[in-house]
Amino acid sequence: MTIEIPIFIKDKEYLMYNFIKIASCTISLLFLFFSCSKPGTQEPDPSGNDPQTSTEKEITSFTVTKDDGTAFEPSELSVTIKSDSIQIILPPLSERNSIKPTFSFKGKTVSPLNGVAQNFLAPVTYTVMAENGTTRQYVVSANLPTTKNFLYIGAGNVFYALDASNGSLKWSYTGGGSFVYSSATHKDGVIYVGCVDNFVYAFNAITGRLLWKYLAATTGVESDAVIADRTVYVGTNDDKMLALDAYTGALKWSFQTGGNISSSPKVQDDKVYFGSSDSKFYCVNAQNGQLIWTYQAWGMINQSGASLVNDKLYFGSRDGYLHCINTANGSLNWKFGTGIISFEQSSPSVVGNNVYIAGWYNIPGFSLKGSVYAVNATTGALVWEQLQNTGFSSSPFISNNRLFITGDDLKISALNASTGSILWQKQILPNSSSPVEADGTVYVGGGGTGFIYALDANTGAEKWKFPIPGALMTSSPLLITVSGDVEYPGDSGHEN
Repeated sequence: MTIEIPIFIKDKEYLMYNFIKIASCTISLLFLFFSCSKPGTQEPDPSGNDPQTSTEKEITSFTVTKDDGTAFEPSELSVTIKSDSIQIILPPLSERNSIKPTFSFKGKTVSPLNGVAQNFLAPVTYTVMAENGTTRQYVVSANLPTTKNFLYIGAGNVFYALDASNGSLKWSYTGGGSFVYSSATHKDGVIYVGCVDNFVYAFNAITGRLLWKYLAATTGVESDAVIADRTVYVGTNDDKMLALDAYTGALKWSFQTGGNISSSPKVQDDKVYFGSSDSKFYCVNAQNGQLIWTYQAWGMINQSGASLVNDKLYFGSRDGYLHCINTANGSLNWKFGTGIISFEQSSPSVVGNNVYIAGWYNIPGFSLKGSVYAVNATTGALVWEQLQNTGFSSSPFISNNRLFITGDDLKISALNASTGSILWQKQILPNSSSPVEADGTVYVGGGGTGFIYALDANTGAEKWKFPIPGALMTSSPLLITVSGDVEYPGDSGHEN
């Protein structure tokens, strides 16, 4: 639109000035004309999309840090975003009750808010709202790593993690002393193991990264650790039972006995049960280490870790007996043996209504050797005896009605658990390594031959062997199966 304005010219300068004013007015009016639109309508988006009707609602990236903003170990943190869920795998020993997520998204809003710490002990639901008001939910879970198909075993000063299917090396750690006396324990992606170098170690079960180590003794750690909730219970050769924080290794409490504790403890109903070389068996409060009761045997309780079944504790002693006592007060139910052959080196396994244990030697003298025994768990009566005059410093492992055990005859033997009849034997020079079995394979150390073995459980045929140069002994192996089940060695007390 053009507006004509009459102008009275007095001189050239005035003419130019008014021409500029008229042109400016004309341009402004033209702009106003074309910028006007019908009242009540929305300007179209140049892209052709109406922002108020957009349906986009998606989380495009997601990461987490600790509540204080510090990062998790990057190589051990995994985040997988799916259409309706986000799965986070945290490094071992991560606290899940306060994790801070940071994410990017497409949409209008997200609840809970970005950068706000959440408790991921249970899954948390995030809701993304689009501009048009529709929503999409993501269920976010944060879990600790799952370990599968690993075999853990100490050989000399080296602790090994192997692929259980083929024996290939996953990782190893060299300590300042022998790892052969303390067998490993696993929980939530962490391996705990003691060493003669006086430390208790915690490793990432998959990568082998050292998470912490605690100086537990001055004369070595031979006891197998046991984990309950977030506490590690382990005995020492300094005559103490220790309770350590499983996440940090910090000492919670210490209980003093009159002899070294090389057997593994048992934990149940907020009580810790264990034997000592002072010939006593102890029950202490799991929270504070306060004594509840003691039972007096008449010989040291050495490597024989107790089995705990139906409120009864079964363990062997140098006094020549297998003892069965009550968890409530330590009263004796029965004891089996002749008082001649020591049971101190073998942990009993309780399966069905039988207790299986092996005898060592007569002490003093070492002139008589022990057998493998099956004993009625209710009465203590002998069911069968096999491999007489062999001598055993290992523990039986029972699976699918088969008993596997290594002896001082330098062999591993497979017996029928019901009858004691010999199924097969193989010479591997085990040197006290107790076997473990799962999925048709027996795993055992052969320190005398310099190998760790995987054998066919039905025939004893070799499946694979892993060399352990310079090691004359191994610990008993710890197996985590392909399904994630954990099979502990016999010397930590195997119960079914």
